[in-house]
Amino acid sequence: MLLTWVGRAVGERFGPARFVPLLIGPGYLLFMQRTPVTPADWAVTLAAAGLFLAGGRWPLAVTVAESALIVAAHGTAASTPVVAKVLASVALFELAVRRPYRTALIGMLAVTVAYVVVLDQHETVGGVLAVGYRVLCVVGAPLLLGAYLRASRDALAQARARAREAEERRELAAEGARLAERTELARELHDLVAHHVASMALRAGVAREVLPGLTPPVREVLDDIHSAATATLADLRRMVAVLRDPAALQDAGRAGSLLVAPAELPAAVTAVVERSAQAGLRVEPRIDPGLDTLDAVRGLAVLRVVQEGLTNVAKHAGAGTRTLVAVTLAHPAPAPVSAPTACGADTGTGRPDCTDRTVRVEVTDEGPAGPPAARLALPAASTGGGYGLVGLRERVALFGGTLSAGPVPRGPGWRLRAEFPAPRVPRETP
Repeated sequence: MLLTWVGRAVGERFGPARFVPLLIGPGYLLFMQRTPVTPADWAVTLAAAGLFLAGGRWPLAVTVAESALIVAAHGTAASTPVVAKVLASVALFELAVRRPYRTALIGMLAVTVAYVVVLDQHETVGGVLAVGYRVLCVVGAPLLLGAYLRASRDALAQARARAREAEERRELAAEGARLAERTELARELHDLVAHHVASMALRAGVAREVLPGLTPPVREVLDDIHSAATATLADLRRMVAVLRDPAALQDAGRAGSLLVAPAELPAAVTAVVERSAQAGLRVEPRIDPGLDTLDAVRGLAVLRVVQEGLTNVAKHAGAGTRTLVAVTLAHPAPAPVSAPTACGADTGTGRPDCTDRTVRVEVTDEGPAGPPAARLALPAASTGGGYGLVGLRERVALFGGTLSAGPVPRGPGWRLRAEFPAPRVPRETP
């Protein structure tokens, strides 16, 4: 606490306390000095105060200069001004705080020599001892106090360094645990999931070749199974590669292998719709052409919502269900803005040079012949429900959005809807 207060008051170069001698020195000469004030007294006092201003940058030079000023004042002024002696001790204290011990000893020697030089040669033994005691106080006390504060500062710096090292060790341990978990997950994906998916692809391919007399619908189903399994294997390989390489999670170029490039997002959504149509759903897509302006992370969220919605329709409503897939970028109505925000430059109208957008993804079906109460709700029911919708809700919540799933208000159908904010884009200017 004391070290912090001294550092703020004096400062590394020019703190507020450095200007105090410029006020106290003249005040002492005017109101407290008992002997008549001479021009030499004024010169010595102002010189001592002026030298003290540079103590933050050159503490040793200032200490030596203050000591020399004491010696010079002894031969010019009637008596050495008290301000010069006090500032010499303060300069020695600051030297002990800011510089190593060896440098502080040089300053102590300079102040001691100055007091010895101005010692009256006609002093008695008792007077010499009294002067020596005063020298010990004005030299030893500042030096010890400064050394104590310097040691406290060093101890505080070491404690902070140890705390940083401990925090870094904890972070490394946590990163190691995450790496081990990713490696284990990658191993299980490769040895279990990928193995079975590869077997599915292989058997579907063999069935196409060895089964005689396949009808076109059956061959089409086998082709769809083979292509879906092959695409899944490719995705699994990319995911395993990223899980095994931690750097890939921070490298945008390599981590992007799991994402969808913005320009490819409309085509990727269309491909998901076409695969669902091949599985028997009657899908009507309405894809916003501006979807390619989304970033890769939000684009992946859009793709996953469409995939999960169509999968649930095929699972719970069955083939032949009419389904609407709508992906839009909605622009809210303009509202007055009191102050510009960080997006773009201020246009001078108090309105930021940017616009807000909201991504809306809806997968709505007309429903099967059965009652809608049999459909999966959000969150997943405890009676064997999956985690697809729960995972989607968590994914959308990362962007500050919402996800809802439930029956259509009027009709037997079901609706999955996701909304989340899109990145702000610069406003077009005419």
